[in-house]
Amino acid sequence: MTSIRRTLSFGLLGAGLVTGLITAALSFWAAADEAEELFDAQMAQMARLIDQLHPTTALTGTAPAKTVQWQPAHPYEKQLAFRIVDASGEILITSPSFPQQIETALTGSSRYHDLDLEGALWRVFTLVEPGGQRHIQITQSHRIRHELAYKLALTNTLPLLIFLMLFGVAIWWQIGRSLRPLRAISHEVSTRSSDHFEPLILQRVPNEVSGLVRALNALLARLQQSFARERRFAADASHELRTPLAAMRLHCENLYQQLDDPQSRNSCAQLLQGVAWMHRMVEQLLQLSRLDPREGLPDTTRVDLNALSQEVIADQIDFAIARDIDLGLDAPDTPMPVEGSALYLHLLLRNLIDNALRYTPPGGEVTLTLEPLAGRTVVKVIDSGPGLDDAQKERVFERFYRQGESGTGSGLGLSIVQLITRLHRAEITLLDRHDGHSGLIVRIEFPAATPLAPRR
Repeated sequence: MTSIRRTLSFGLLGAGLVTGLITAALSFWAAADEAEELFDAQMAQMARLIDQLHPTTALTGTAPAKTVQWQPAHPYEKQLAFRIVDASGEILITSPSFPQQIETALTGSSRYHDLDLEGALWRVFTLVEPGGQRHIQITQSHRIRHELAYKLALTNTLPLLIFLMLFGVAIWWQIGRSLRPLRAISHEVSTRSSDHFEPLILQRVPNEVSGLVRALNALLARLQQSFARERRFAADASHELRTPLAAMRLHCENLYQQLDDPQSRNSCAQLLQGVAWMHRMVEQLLQLSRLDPREGLPDTTRVDLNALSQEVIADQIDFAIARDIDLGLDAPDTPMPVEGSALYLHLLLRNLIDNALRYTPPGGEVTLTLEPLAGRTVVKVIDSGPGLDDAQKERVFERFYRQGESGTGSGLGLSIVQLITRLHRAEITLLDRHDGHSGLIVRIEFPAATPLAPRR
């Protein structure tokens, strides 16, 4: 995945590094060249100073090859030497570090030249006095000249290199700071639930990001309108279908009573079963359209899940007997209060039991258990049906998803359960049985009894 921060940082750092290195190289070369010029000027200045301090008259008749001795104050001092030669080529005075291999042949004019003495390079400046009576020669080692020149050049270049490193850190930090609104938008969108359509509100959004925020807000508004239209359609269609379905069921029951032919009665019974299935689906669609996690619960109160579970079991016992399924309740004798809506909690338990009864084969069992857990309340519905694989567990909460081809449900029961679970801030988990029997465990953990937010 491409990173904007990494791309911008590497691009700017690369351009800055290339430009900085070229600038540093030019600065290094220029500083080294200026240092060489400075050393040449220093040699000429030293020669003229010696000429002023040792005039020609003072040297007339003096002993030749007079060597000046001193203790050098610095190692580099040995690399700068001088010598005075008269018109006949005789050495009048010389410093102890002056290379003796340099010939005393006189030249007609002052000049710079380089000498290679036994592999060592020397820079030589010869100052010719007016009249050519004597020559003053100044020598300096090329090694020391280059060493000093490089040190001076590096001293000038080092701040530029440090600046490049600090500049790179500043670019990385500034780009990360500038992209902070994008990370905030990403976090805001990724943490939202699928039914949260409120517009994004971010402080100090830059112009480049504000267009993205406006587009996302427009998309959220369109999605909200689409979901609202879907809910209105489901509610309206379900409400309008209840009456004709009820009439159809009544007429089918009357027709069933009047039929004598077994084949016709069987066909009519199948028709009654289909009408009952449609009526149940319409009722669940109507219930689903009334649930909105964004609006909270219509009312909240302290509900005893123990008493509510007994009511649900009593309502479903006839259906369980008709399917030859053992339906039971395993709960303590004490009340088990939770904060929520008694209507929706009743609907949740009824859908869980109904779903388990429909997918449990005849002769099986369905058990509703209640147990306290560290101030919380855990509800489990355990059946002996075929169970669910991992792929089915991922999709079972989708609307109209039915398990296998033989499923008798409408595919809405667990969707309603999930919505009611969210409304009560509970956690739902699908587990496999590990007691040697096949089946599914639907586990719902309710939070500790605290006041819930009412409908706004």
